[in-house]
Amino acid sequence: MTDIEKAGRLVRQAPSLNQAEKDAINALFPAYIFRRSCTGEIWTTCCHRHLTVKDEDMMVTTPERNFQEVMWTPHQREPKNRWMDPPQPRVKCPFCGEMVIVKELGRSGGRDNLSRYRRAVVLRWYRGALWARAYDCGKRYSRDKGYSLTGEPESKLVGVYRFRPGLVEATTRGWYGNYPFLSVVQQDGPLTKGRWRIHGPFNANAEYGIGYDVIGLSEIEKSPFRYCMAAEAEKKTAKFLEFLTACCFYPRQIEMLMKAGMSEVVRDLVERGVKHTAVIDWDDPKKAFKLDRQDVKFFLTTNRNIQLLELYKRLKGRVPLTECELWMSSGLDIQKTFRAARKWNIPPEKLIRYLAGKVGCARYGGMTSICAARRFWEDYVNAAEAMGYPLHRENILLPKDLGAAHDEATKKHQVRLERERAARRLEWERRQKAEQAEHDRQVRLAEEKYDERRKKLEKKYGFAMDSYAIRAPLGKDEILAEARKLQHCVGGYADRHIQGKTTILFMRRVKNLDEPWLTIEMTGNELIQIHGYKNEGIHTAKGRFAPDPREVYRDFLDTWLEWLEKGSKRDKKGNPRLPRKKKGAVAA
Repeated sequence: MTDIEKAGRLVRQAPSLNQAEKDAINALFPAYIFRRSCTGEIWTTCCHRHLTVKDEDMMVTTPERNFQEVMWTPHQREPKNRWMDPPQPRVKCPFCGEMVIVKELGRSGGRDNLSRYRRAVVLRWYRGALWARAYDCGKRYSRDKGYSLTGEPESKLVGVYRFRPGLVEATTRGWYGNYPFLSVVQQDGPLTKGRWRIHGPFNANAEYGIGYDVIGLSEIEKSPFRYCMAAEAEKKTAKFLEFLTACCFYPRQIEMLMKAGMSEVVRDLVERGVKHTAVIDWDDPKKAFKLDRQDVKFFLTTNRNIQLLELYKRLKGRVPLTECELWMSSGLDIQKTFRAARKWNIPPEKLIRYLAGKVGCARYGGMTSICAARRFWEDYVNAAEAMGYPLHRENILLPKDLGAAHDEATKKHQVRLERERAARRLEWERRQKAEQAEHDRQVRLAEEKYDERRKKLEKKYGFAMDSYAIRAPLGKDEILAEARKLQHCVGGYADRHIQGKTTILFMRRVKNLDEPWLTIEMTGNELIQIHGYKNEGIHTAKGRFAPDPREVYRDFLDTWLEWLEKGSKRDKKGNPRLPRKKKGAVAA
């Protein structure tokens, strides 16, 4: 038999919805009475009645059958926000007594805003097993859809579960569309590795926080799980079907824990797969707590926190349960305290007693919990360790006057930290000065050799045609003067140009070669940028106030770049050898 056939067989064996279950699903939705006042007709969604109210019906005004209230109650508008608006006024249905909201058909529009979607899990004891069927349920009253005002909700089966002692079977399908049931998942043994093989329905949409309603909880009373207090568990866990799965394998243990008021332990098992095996024996319910009768009796008088038993077990009986309960009530953090005791090689009970003695003492700031005392003590030992205190000695590790020892150690540690910060700051300043001095030295060396670099730049980039020329800067000062005159950022490129990290060139009119006009940045034969006064205003809020030099002097620049690309060839007089005569650019 294939997986699809097994799934289909399980679905066919499951009971179908009876009328009582359909009514329970219908009760999940808001109940309305739709009214057409001009004809005296009413439609009820709670009990599916359609009636034309006659004059003699209006005369009967008993609490059980009051048509006057239905017909005279004003139309209730749908609230804009279903979560924050106050509840709408309701009247009593004259047929079934359900509290309903009155809607006038003539004022309800298309009624699309009345559509609702709910999820329901229906339980039934059937043929020796507890069945759970998961349904996507919807109710619409839209006139465009042709939906009957008194009709049943639409219910789509999306999951089937069968619970029997020692065996759980489940098959589910996608929560939307018409996907088939593809396979059957079985849980035929206790929980292993903290994960159930059976999962709840509607998981595809679980991130939206939409749960499901359980119908038929009374059916559990007919099953072997009748003593597991399922009705209370349904209120406290978001994974009720996983709870029923756990009941199939641990019925006695769950019964004992629920009756003992330890539903949190059951929820850990159901939702997180945590079994607390250090405290609870899931194999033998008679020895569930692994305690003698006197300790069990005392434990039942406490708030029944499972961490109390975990603390008692971790201390291996060296401390009575009564003292453990006192520590837990004083705010003990078990994990962090045991970790600290292991780090400093102290018996946990000794450290806890030491910290408990500091709780409420005004000398230590009035600490109100063992957790606060532990943080205060850890602050001390961390400072003492940094200062090199002999913490292997008990009187140093656990000082009698913790407040004075803490203040002394932290003060010394603070002084050391300030000295270290001052030393790091001085080292950083020294390093910055050294780096700046090295930078200045490199710049001076580059300036000394700049004449050679400038000659090479002139040989490669120097160019003149028609009314324009391109030349290299004479030095750093000329670049800074260019920046001041044209009011742009080329001054920040001066040192990089001198060192050969970038190339700055000047574009001039031939008639006035010393007058700043346009500035060029090059990388090899590629023109990076060319700008004039204030970068033509491209960085202002109003935008450009002058055209782009690349476009205005395109002919000249293209000729120059083409000449560069072909190797910057010159004639015997040193003039650029152009590939062909080009017409000069338009004068500025």
